[in-house]
Amino acid sequence: MMQEYDHITGDIMLTYCVNEHPDSVGFENGYRPRLMFICKAEGEEAAIPRVMHKHDERFELMFIVKGSGTYNIDGRGYQIKQGDLMLFNVGILHDENPHPSDDLLIFSCGVEQLKFEGLPTNFLCPRSQVAVMPAGDFYEEICHIFYQMWHHVSSERPYAAEIGNSLLSVLLLLCRNIWIENKQLCETPAVLLGQRIKDFIDEHYKDDIALTSITTALNINRFYLAHVFKSYSGYSPKQYQTRRRIGEAQSLLLSTRLGVTEVANAVGYDNVNNFHRIFQNMIGIPPARYKKFWLTGYIKN
Repeated sequence: MMQEYDHITGDIMLTYCVNEHPDSVGFENGYRPRLMFICKAEGEEAAIPRVMHKHDERFELMFIVKGSGTYNIDGRGYQIKQGDLMLFNVGILHDENPHPSDDLLIFSCGVEQLKFEGLPTNFLCPRSQVAVMPAGDFYEEICHIFYQMWHHVSSERPYAAEIGNSLLSVLLLLCRNIWIENKQLCETPAVLLGQRIKDFIDEHYKDDIALTSITTALNINRFYLAHVFKSYSGYSPKQYQTRRRIGEAQSLLLSTRLGVTEVANAVGYDNVNNFHRIFQNMIGIPPARYKKFWLTGYIKN
């Protein structure tokens, strides 16, 4: 920052900043992130859980304007509050459970062609870093950017898509700065073991997994295994497996023409009544109504 003074009065006449270009770069050459969609979840009825799922074609960013929730990203549990930013790197399993409240307000956006130097495509931070960070002093600015993106993209005016992409670039660079300045590695022995347990369950979640099969495969004590995984993920191994199944069921309901019985069988349930009961207990509505809600936007029959 540079300032010029009136040498007679001593008053500042002009203040300006030189926009220097340091060695650090933002997006890799030839890449510019593109906004696939922006979503606004508002109010108590929007707090429908979206359990274990992943996106193989995009990065997602979520921002809690108001509200709270319990989320699990890459197997690690987080208690989310107002002002938190969440990163969902491509291909990373995550579990969304916002707490119902009248003032709930969450923005999220899907991004493709995101490429930072030294990171895989559609990653904003390495997998070794935490996936949740408070916006801190950037809270108001990030709120404003999301509202502007929502306003322009929903308007469908000329250049709305280009304006949305430009605002997205600013948002992503701000978030990248937040993660760089607050670098928190999470590769402790307990975290690495929790990741191994998670990976085993992910590979076998459709099977009937006994705790002894996990302890045998990983050669660890069953009580230690249960303690480590609960501390890491917030779930017992059985609870995680169930959420993995129901999350996959949600994805199949939304992306295929399979019936409820076929979906139940595809995720490891032989008894469709048992699947129906577990799905409704976890999501709050039965499978068929869940599909109808996402297709129509209405939760009632």
